[in-house]
Formats: sequence, structure tokens, C-alpha cells
Amino acid sequence: MKTNLKAKLTLWTAALSLTVPGVRAQEEVDERIQALEQRILAMQQELQAIRGDAGDDIFNGAHLTKKSGMNLHFYGEAKYNWTKGSNGNYFDPHRFVMMPSYKINDWIFFNSELEVEHGGVDDSDDSRWRGAVELEQMYADVKVNDWLNWRSIGVSLIPVGTINLYHEPDLFYSVHRPIMYKYIIPSTWMEGSTGFFGDVPNVEGLSYMFLVSQGLSSADAKIDDSKGTRNARPNLYAKGDNRQLAYSFRLAYDGSGAESEWLKGFAGSVSTYIGNYQENTTSDTSAILWDVEASYRFQSGTLKNFELIADYAQWHFGNPSAIADVNVGENQYGYRLEAAYHHGFGAGQELVPFFRYEGYDLSDDGVGKAGFVESGSKNYLTYGAAWFLDPAFVIKAAVRQSLDVASSSEFSLGVGYHF
Repeated sequence: MKTNLKAKLTLWTAALSLTVPGVRAQEEVDERIQALEQRILAMQQELQAIRGDAGDDIFNGAHLTKKSGMNLHFYGEAKYNWTKGSNGNYFDPHRFVMMPSYKINDWIFFNSELEVEHGGVDDSDDSRWRGAVELEQMYADVKVNDWLNWRSIGVSLIPVGTINLYHEPDLFYSVHRPIMYKYIIPSTWMEGSTGFFGDVPNVEGLSYMFLVSQGLSSADAKIDDSKGTRNARPNLYAKGDNRQLAYSFRLAYDGSGAESEWLKGFAGSVSTYIGNYQENTTSDTSAILWDVEASYRFQSGTLKNFELIADYAQWHFGNPSAIADVNVGENQYGYRLEAAYHHGFGAGQELVPFFRYEGYDLSDDGVGKAGFVESGSKNYLTYGAAWFLDPAFVIKAAVRQSLDVASSSEFSLGVGYHF
């Protein structure tokens, strides 16, 4: 009996001696796994913080950052133009824009833009300055959650058309902005406003924005067939001037984060601006603008790095007889069709040759309006190249060739900064 007990104890001791190292080894593995999990969690938190500071919203370039506290960004452009028409050759320090912002906390972000145009401004008659100083943006964004943010009362860009929102010079390839964004969507178009924006739940890459803003005004100048609605943008401080409000809505898709390769290169949006316009006390007209646009950059294959862009915008006036200019009909429209190729080389450099067919018409569909004479559309071929020496600095050369009047063609050289 003692012998059997002794044998059993010996066996148990041997088994235990074999088991304990195994248990210790398993404990070491568990500890390592736990340490790795903690490191992964820390890395995820750091990555999320970086993403939270990234300046990839609709008002900043992707290479910019929004760090906690005070931030100061800048964009600007200068150009020289050789023009066949009456303007001759001229230099233009077109835009100098400071963008101070402040990340108040994790859910409140203040943003602003202060712009000096064409070199400066001076009230004296013999001044060399013929420019302007403008407050283009001033607001606070208050985050409720990922799909709901409040844009505070302030000065905001009207969310119609990509170039009105993404108007920094590194975000389009020509020296001048596409011409539809001068006469149809009058960029840079900002108004006193408030609204909401965010990501659409459960749809990766889809976002929305809604703004209530000041409406069009005839106090300073009126809608016509030479500049469209450009001069009807209201004074930001205008007591009693056009009390009508306007409403803007934008739905945009960005496929850069999509799992599908063919969606990664796609971006597009639909947007609208709904308001009212009045030139006298006896009649007025509805004024509705809509824009639809899409771009696609091939990600692989023979066409890799080719980019295609299409954009169309149109105003509709329900009662054009309320507009004094007899040559303004029911509609004004603009368009652009563009192709570009991105050739990367060197340390972060890129050369982008492009070709664009673009135009606008400020005198369309005036049937039934007394005295209406269609002034005709303006159509152009714009082509050239943008050389990005760095994401923050670009040199551009382009020709805007009129298809209607040869004397209005021009060649331009320009530089752009955004940092």
C-alpha cells in the first residue's frame, strides 16, 4: 500500500513538474498578447487623434492640420496675363488670404478667412490700389455627433459647386478659376448664415450640408446679361436690404475611403440654392440655382492617373419680367468638361497637364418677355499645365481661348500657395 501511494505521489509530482512550466508559458503568452493589445489600442487612439486634427474638411487642403489651440494657414495667388482684348497685359496679385482658426476643444472649432484682393484698397481718388479687403469666413462649428454639427451664425461659403468651397489655387489646375464660377456661381460666394452639416449615417463617404443665409439683393447692382448674379450678392451689413432669406443644400460623395477600387477615384455632388429676388416694390421672382458635378481619377490600368471632371450649374427665374434687364430670360447656365493627367516625379512633385471645354450663357429662354434679345453664350477652350513643386506651392501656365471672339483670348502665368 505504501509502495502504491509512493508510486502515485511520484507520478503526480512528475506530472505537476511538467504542467507548471506549461502554465507559466501560457501565462507569458497571455501577458504578451495583452501588452500587444494595449499597444494596438494606443496606436489606434493616436491615429484617431491625428485624423481628428487633419484639415480635410471642405475649407482646407488635405495636407493642412488642425491642431489644438491656435492655427494659422494661408493661401494666395499671383498672375500675369497677356490679353488680346482691351485689357492688354497686366499683373495681378489676385489673392492674399489669412486663415486663422482655433480648436477650442474636441467639439468646438472656430474658423475664419480674411482676404486682401488685387494688392490692397484705398479710398483716395489717386490711389494705386483698386482691390478689396473681405471677411470671407467667420463661424464656429459645434459637433453634436458624426452626423450632426451646427454651423454657428456667422459668415460662411454658400455650399453650391465644388470650386466655391474648394477654391484654393492648389485645388484647380488653371491659372483662373473655371469661368462658370465667375458668372453662374459667383465665387467666392459667402453670406451671413447658419446651418447644419455632417456625415450621412451608414453610408461611407456621403455627407450633407444645409444653410439658411441672406438672399440676393438689388441694392448695389442688379442681375443682368453681362455679369449674371455676381453683383446681386448682398452686402454683409445691410439694414433693411432684401429681408428675404435663402436656403442652400448640398449632398456630396467622396469615394477615397471606399473598399471598392473603382469607387476610390470617384467624387461628386448635387447642390441647390433657393431664394427670392426683387428690384422694385411691385414684382419679384423666385431665383433657384442648382449644380451637379462629378470627377473620376483612374486608380489602375492603362488610364491610371487620368482624371475626368464634369460640372453643370443653372439659375432659373420664375418671373423674369421682374428683372429690369430685358435680355435676362428664365435661365442662366454654365458648364465645364475637363480632362487631366497626373504625372508624379521627384520628391512629392507632380505635373498636371489639363484640357477644359467651358462656357456660360446669361441670356437664355426669354420667350414671352417684351424686348428680349438673346445675347448669346460664351464658350472657351482652356488648356495648360500645373506644376506642383510641393503640395503647398504650384506654378501654372494656361491659355483661355475664346470660341466666339478671338480678341478675348488670353495667356496666363501664375503661382499659388496653400499652407
